[in-house]
Amino acid sequence: MTEAEGSLAASTPPSESAIAPQPAQAPVADGGRRRSGRRWLIIGGIALVFLLLIGYVLGGAAAASGPIARADSALHTAVSHNNVMVDSFSNDPFKGIDLTSDNPDIPAAKTAVATDKQKVAKWQAMVSSDRAALQNVRPDLSGSLFTLPERGTLDRHHQRVDAALSALNTAQKAIDLHTQEFAFIDPFLDAMAGFEAIGKAGTANDIAGVKAQLPGTGANMQKAIDLAKPPAVPAELVPALKSIQQVLNDLRALVAAVDANDAAAAQKADTALEADAAGLSKIDWTAGDSASKALFQPLIDAYNRDMKIAAGG
Repeated sequence: MTEAEGSLAASTPPSESAIAPQPAQAPVADGGRRRSGRRWLIIGGIALVFLLLIGYVLGGAAAASGPIARADSALHTAVSHNNVMVDSFSNDPFKGIDLTSDNPDIPAAKTAVATDKQKVAKWQAMVSSDRAALQNVRPDLSGSLFTLPERGTLDRHHQRVDAALSALNTAQKAIDLHTQEFAFIDPFLDAMAGFEAIGKAGTANDIAGVKAQLPGTGANMQKAIDLAKPPAVPAELVPALKSIQQVLNDLRALVAAVDANDAAAAQKADTALEADAAGLSKIDWTAGDSASKALFQPLIDAYNRDMKIAAGG
C-alpha cells in the first residue's frame, strides 16, 4: 500500500454500524428497583399506621375496661337496693298514731316508730355506701387521650353514675326528713303517754296522780312543739299541737284551783277544758297525712326517674 493509499484509508469515516452504541440496560434496571423500593416503603408505612391504630384502639379499650367494670359493679349494687329504698320512702312514722281514738295505743305507736327507725338506719347505710362507691369511680370515667376510642362507652357510664348519685341525693333528703320526724315524734309520744296517765288518774279522782304527771307531760309537749318544724312535720299539725298544750295549761289551772279550794277558779278551768275538747274534736288529723304524702311524692318521682337512667333504661 502506498503512502497515499494509507492516508486515504485513514481519512475515511467508519461505517454507521461500526460506530452505533449498544443499548444501556443497567440504568433502566436501577430505576425499576428504586420504584419498587419506594412502593414497599409506602406499603410498610401504611401497615405500620394500621398497626398503631389497632394498638391504640386495643390499648384504649384495655385502659377503659377497668373504670367501666368498676362503674358497672357500683351501679349494679345501687340498683339492687332500689326496691328497699322505694319502700323506705313510704315509711310514715305517724301511721301508728290514731289521735281520733278515745284510747290511742301509744305503746303500739312507739313500737311502729322503732321499727321505722331501724329501716331508715339501714336505708342510710345503703345510701352512704352506694354514694361512696359511685363517687370513687366517677373521676375515672372522665377518660384520657388513651381512652379516646372508648369515649362513647365512658360517657354513657358517666351519665348513669351521675343519675344514680342524683337519685341517692334525693334519697338522702327523704332520710333527713324522716330523721327530723323521729326527733319530733319521740317527745310527742311521751307527751301522749303522759296524757293517757293523766286521764286514768283523773278518772280515779287521783288529783295527786294528775299533778305528778303534769310537769313531765308539759316538758315533752313543749319539746315536741319546738321540734315541729315544717316541712318534716306538716304545718297543719302545729295548731293542733298548740291546742293540746292549751289543754295542759287548763289542767294545771284546774289542779291549782282544787288545791286552793277555789270553786270559782275550778269552774273557770273546767269550762276552758270543755272548750279545749270541743276545739280538738274539730281538728282534721288526716290533713297531716295528706301534707306528708304531698311532701314525699315529688321525691319519690325524682328518685324513680334518676334510678331508671342509672339502670340503663
